[in-house]
Parts: sequence; C-alpha cells; structure tokens
Amino acid sequence: MSRAERLHGLDLLRVLASCLVLFGHIAAYFTLAHQHWWLTDRVEEQVVEGFRLNANLGFLGVCTFLMISGVVVTHVTTREGPGTFLYRRVSRLLPLLWVVTPVVWLMINLGLQVSSTVDPKLDFGDLLAGMALWNFFQRPQIGMVGVTWTLWIQIIFYCYVAASIPLLRRKPWLPPALLAVVCFITILLSTLSRGTTSGALHMWAHQAGQWAVYLSVLCIGQLISLVHARAVHRYVALAIGSVHVLLFIWADRIGGFTFQGNAMPRTLLLVIAAVLLMMRANGRVSRSKVIREWSSRTYAIYLVHLACMYPLLNLLVPRVGPEIAVLAGLVATAIVADLVHRFVEAPADRFLRSRRRPPPSRDEAGTPKPITNHAPEVTQLK
Repeated sequence: MSRAERLHGLDLLRVLASCLVLFGHIAAYFTLAHQHWWLTDRVEEQVVEGFRLNANLGFLGVCTFLMISGVVVTHVTTREGPGTFLYRRVSRLLPLLWVVTPVVWLMINLGLQVSSTVDPKLDFGDLLAGMALWNFFQRPQIGMVGVTWTLWIQIIFYCYVAASIPLLRRKPWLPPALLAVVCFITILLSTLSRGTTSGALHMWAHQAGQWAVYLSVLCIGQLISLVHARAVHRYVALAIGSVHVLLFIWADRIGGFTFQGNAMPRTLLLVIAAVLLMMRANGRVSRSKVIREWSSRTYAIYLVHLACMYPLLNLLVPRVGPEIAVLAGLVATAIVADLVHRFVEAPADRFLRSRRRPPPSRDEAGTPKPITNHAPEVTQLK
C-alpha cells in the first residue's frame, strides 16, 4: 500500500479504540473491587448515561477494532492472492500471541491477577491450549490472555475473505451477502439447539452463534471498504449492511450471544458512523508520527495491557491511591507494548513476509513490474 492509499483516519480511530479498551478494563477493575474512582464515575455519569451506552463503555473499543479490521483486510485483497492474504494475516497475529501467552501463564502461576478474574494454577497443557486459542473451549474456561477471544472471530473472517477473494474481484457484493445468510442460519440453529443439546455440542453451538454475531461487525467494515473503493454501489452496500445490522440486533434481542451490556445495537451504530466519518480524515493529527507509531502498536497494547495494569493496580491502589496507580499501569503498558512491538512483532513480521514474497506483476508487454509497499498495512486489531 502506498502512502497515498493509507487510510490515516483509521489510524487515529484505532488509537481512540485502544484508549477505550484501556479505560473499560480500568473501570472494570474498580467495579469488581467495589471501589470508586472519580474519573470512571464521571465518565459513567456524563458519557455512559448521557449516550445510554454499556457500563464502562463496554464493546465500544472492541467493536471499533473489529470494524476497522473488516475495512482494512478487504482493502488489501486487491493486491494479494488467497494464500498470501491468509498467510500475512495469521502471521501478524500469532508470533506476539506466542510470546505474550507464556509470560501471562507464568504470572498466573505466580499468583498475579492478569484479568478480571483470578485464574487457578495452570499446567503445561493449559499453556499449549492458550497458545492455540483452544483455552476458550475448555470447561471450566481458562481466560489467560482474556482479550484473545476476538482473535477467533478475526481468524474465521480471514479464512472467509481468503476463500472469497475471487468473488470479491468479480462480484464484490456477493461475499458480504452470502455471509449474511451464513450468519443468519448459524444464529438460528444455535438458538434452536438451546435445551435440546447438552455438553460439548451445546458449547460448540453457542460458540458458533457468538462468532456469527460478531462476524457481522467485520462484514459491515468490509462493505464500507468496498464502497470506498467504488467496487459496490452505496445503495447495494446499504441494503446488505442493513441486513447485518438487523442480524446483530436480532441476536442481541434473543440474548445469550453478547455479554457486554444492553446497548450493543446503539454501540454498533455509533461505531459505523465513526468509521464512515474517519474514512476520509487526512488532517495533520491523523497523519502525525505519534498517531502512526501508536497505531502500529495497538495489537501489542491489546495483548499486554491487562497483564501490565492489574498487578500494578492491586499493588499500588491501596498504597498510593488510584491516580498514581493508574498512571503507573499506563506507563508500564506503553513501555512493554513498545518493547514487544520493536523486538517481537515487527521483526517477526519482516521475517515472515520475507519468506513469502508475492511474484512480481507484469505489464501488458510481459515485463515484470517491481512490487512496492512503502507503508505498513493500516490494520491489525488486529
């Protein structure tokens, strides 16, 4: 992607989404500890109640990340084949996950709180399950790096997009339309299975229904990207997107699939408006080096912030108060996220990309054209 094609407004939006995720988990800490902090109380009174959002701004940051991911992964399908596309997406997620998960596993076994719950001692099998994201299928469920539940949704969407790249290039409206049908059938079957299945089958049915709900968020992002690229007429995208919004609302009304509050549909509509607004943002702030560097580290922030924040909050809040404790947690998160980005995420990405370079494209005369990629991708939640 050239610098001219970079969607700078989405960089800024990803930065804001990372702040929302951080705030949500900080607020959740004080809520679960039955403590009050003036900042979280003020946001709850003036923002959450004023806009009738979920408590602690739940789902707002995650929804933003998911929708941006839907925009960007669709944006890059114009220059990547299915194999290269899937390889690059998954290779951006796994190296950092495989480094962070063992550290968190060790912290849990040392008795440190790294999530909103206190996990029991974990064995080596739990570590392997966490590194393969299989821990979400264990009973009792082991959260470990709790935020990684979204990575399953990401990977499923990546696989679908990779398989549908030929269709995206011929009839770009068809993949999001087909996914709406798949999501509807999945949610319906998952709902009908309630009370008729038990054990592992019920768990799988419920998990599939939950994935289908959140896949609609990514698909709305895909439609926004297709309209931006003028591949799909905006009225066609509006019709298909409305179906996905209605699917999300329907699943929310059924209950049991989403778990972050009663304002999920309102949050979804708010995020759609924000993404549409920021798609064309190209001002000085969104183009600044600070935003670009922060944006490139949002996946690292996403993975490490709980393990950085919660142990420090437990240690410092009783001794120095919430303000200094939160500041120390944010500084620790920034330092650790920068280190793992510099020494794990970025080197791993460069190495894995070098292992699979796309063949040079050819002009009409058959002469190979050089492949240029002057800027990193806009995405990754990732």
